[in-house]
Amino acid sequence: MAEPIRVLVTGAAGQIAYSLLYSIAKGDVFGKDQPLVLLLLDITPMLPVLEGVVMELQDCALPLLREVIPTDKVDVAFKDLDAAILVGSMPRREGMERKDLLKANVAIFKSQGEALDKYAKKTVKVLVVGNPANTNCLIAAKSAPSIPKENFSCLTRLDHNRACSQVAVRCGISANGVKNMIIWGNHSSTQYPDVHHCKVNVQGKDVTAFDAVKDDAWLKGDFISTVQQRGAAVIKARKLSSAMSAAKAICDHMRDIWTGTPEGEFVSMGVYSTGNPYGVPEDLIYSFPVSIKDKTWKIVEGLAINDFSKAKMDATAAELVEERDTAVSFLEEKVGWLERETRRCSGTTFSSSPTASSSLQSLSKELPSNSNGMAQFQEVMRQQLESSMHAELEKLLGTAKGAEAEVSKKDFEGFRKLFHRFLQVKGPSVEWSKINRPPEDSIQPYDKIKAKGLPDNIADSLNKLVVVKLNGGLGTSMGCKGPKSLISVRNENTFLDLTVQQIEHLNKTYNADVPLVLMNSFNTDEDTKKILQKYTHHRVKIHTFNQSSYPRLNKESLLPVANDMAMTGENADVWYPPGHGDIYASFYNSGLLEQLIAEGKEYIFVSNIDNLGATVDLYILNHLVSQPNGKRCEFIMEVTDKTRADVKGGTLIQYDGKLRLLEIAQVPKAHVDEFKSVTKFKIFNTNNLWISLSAIKRLQEQNAMDLEIIVNPKTLDGGLNVIQLETAVGAAIKCFDNALGINVPRSRFLPVKTTSDLLLVMSNLYSLEAGSLTMSERREFPTTPHVKLGSSFTKVQEYVTRFESIPDMLELDHLTVSGDVTFGKHVSLKGTVIIIANHGDRIDIPAGSMLENKIVSGNLRILDH
Repeated sequence: MAEPIRVLVTGAAGQIAYSLLYSIAKGDVFGKDQPLVLLLLDITPMLPVLEGVVMELQDCALPLLREVIPTDKVDVAFKDLDAAILVGSMPRREGMERKDLLKANVAIFKSQGEALDKYAKKTVKVLVVGNPANTNCLIAAKSAPSIPKENFSCLTRLDHNRACSQVAVRCGISANGVKNMIIWGNHSSTQYPDVHHCKVNVQGKDVTAFDAVKDDAWLKGDFISTVQQRGAAVIKARKLSSAMSAAKAICDHMRDIWTGTPEGEFVSMGVYSTGNPYGVPEDLIYSFPVSIKDKTWKIVEGLAINDFSKAKMDATAAELVEERDTAVSFLEEKVGWLERETRRCSGTTFSSSPTASSSLQSLSKELPSNSNGMAQFQEVMRQQLESSMHAELEKLLGTAKGAEAEVSKKDFEGFRKLFHRFLQVKGPSVEWSKINRPPEDSIQPYDKIKAKGLPDNIADSLNKLVVVKLNGGLGTSMGCKGPKSLISVRNENTFLDLTVQQIEHLNKTYNADVPLVLMNSFNTDEDTKKILQKYTHHRVKIHTFNQSSYPRLNKESLLPVANDMAMTGENADVWYPPGHGDIYASFYNSGLLEQLIAEGKEYIFVSNIDNLGATVDLYILNHLVSQPNGKRCEFIMEVTDKTRADVKGGTLIQYDGKLRLLEIAQVPKAHVDEFKSVTKFKIFNTNNLWISLSAIKRLQEQNAMDLEIIVNPKTLDGGLNVIQLETAVGAAIKCFDNALGINVPRSRFLPVKTTSDLLLVMSNLYSLEAGSLTMSERREFPTTPHVKLGSSFTKVQEYVTRFESIPDMLELDHLTVSGDVTFGKHVSLKGTVIIIANHGDRIDIPAGSMLENKIVSGNLRILDH
């Protein structure tokens, strides 16, 4: 078998590459006996996505694929290449002008041309796919002076295939019966699909396209416009550019370069125009009919060109000349910027920049070569993405009305900052070797805090406190509609009911004024405000503010999916609340933070509304307010001991002299198992936090709130892959002065995320008093049982129908239930109980049953007679 060849695909985390890589790797392009090494290049923020692509390629178990190398480093990606497929570019979106695309991409392809020149083999075959493909290809070729320009081509095979398909459909034959189609010129709406030399196989005989179609008006009218506008039509329908058909065309193009075209046949390909026989201006990448032999293309000569064709060929050539000259002007701007920056930094200058009329051959001399090509490529991509993002957000703001516009403007300011930081991400945000255990005094045991006791004037401390509940989530994971906080969890009380009862009890008991603040999202705000009317006569002041609304991003383009600011109808799933880390900015922007400070409030106690253990702890509050002014603690994070169920939970570390929250997403792959160890990292974050209001104000005004970014991938109902950028509230601990962890009892972490959790809090394991759940004194063990209910119990409605009453669980250690299982009244569960109904079977646990250390399986139904 031959030696492996090295094939690069850029933009490898994108949708075109996803459709392309399998065909390349299994031998459809370079041959069934040609082993290969795939090099996959993308910008740094897309590396996590790229890892998934690599996994899938590995899982395909393809015999020709020797190695897959994902990278964001140019010296790795372009080293010793035999073939380069340059897919990665700023993609075209609905409404974008070609000029916008050109400006975004010329600098990128100049960087890639330089990288090819420096690292690739001089025999490398380069296919440019990223649009505007012709001019991008020209820029890349001119930026690689040591590689023959004949080695560069751009993709017009997609247009060629589209044209063949249109004719084939019209004639009622398969597409392989259409040969010698020609695409002249630019891969744009000025391209000219020419059938004058096309042969169509009709009933075994080759005839001209005009004889086969028998509709000259269609061939000179709708046929041409359909092919020209096909890309835009796909974008309008899919909201994305062509992927599957583009991948197929790439395969066709590169296969023909590698293996040649059949005798007497030709295909369309964007190639260097200098010396062409058809009067096309020189120094362009222009689509011609070519034949290929020995990996070398040759423009087909001697084809008759009538006046109709000549006019269309000239029109598309004129567009390419304009694009070329525009590209020069954009690159002049880059030269000017580099010149100014160099003067500012070092006092040196560059030679005068090229004029639009000069040859692009001088560009590689005029622009300074960069010793780190990928750094330049990454920076250009970042600049262009930020520029495009700014334009898209401004376009969205233009659709906002009235007060909504001002709110959205503030939201987008925060999103721009988040997006800017996302583009700067360079892998895990921590260096493992710099991680240290927190100093002993930085994580205090709760018993030590409690031992201080409480002062007589605890009401004074309470009057400095605000309780904030994170109320942005829906109950969809438990099969409920609307805010999760409105799910009944105990004695017909909802999460919100219990929260109000807790705070009212505090205010009445201590004659205090502790307000409740709900951070809602656009998903929960309306329904929550309706319910709040029922608390009008409770002794609790309730305030609300909304967290930001951010646009979900197309995973390929990294640009918003939304077309306007509407959050209903078609746009219902293209916006998202950006995680609870948004509390700092949205609380500040709402004006409520300033109002509470003016009322004398000093601290907030923040927790998830579904954590029923997160009640106001007077000992922690007293510890906060009793600190001397010079060493006032601005941030307390409640942590608790890990169990094996909590191995993925964030933990506290010492890093760069600061207490810091370390999440599993920040951990280098090689150390994930170490992170999960309950012996080395013994505690995890409960997300119960005590934070200084004045410190939040200071950090917001200084723009000093530095939170790690969480990239959360999603798939919308239509199948579109998107990402949303989020932050976590606890990640800000490193920004606050004298931050502290307190190791609290496990009872302060009682989240209800699933119906398994719901069963625990509804059972006799807990008693309810003044809105607070406490473990029953009759339970001998302080730990809660491990409960795992199967998929038949996932939704609350189904869960409720499967329990005539909640079982006695005081002596339960472990419960697993799977399949179609129901429980009668007054069932008692003790020790370890496993109940499994196989598919098609049903198990009814009879009323009054007592199961202790039992496994029940099969089929069991006891019916009343």
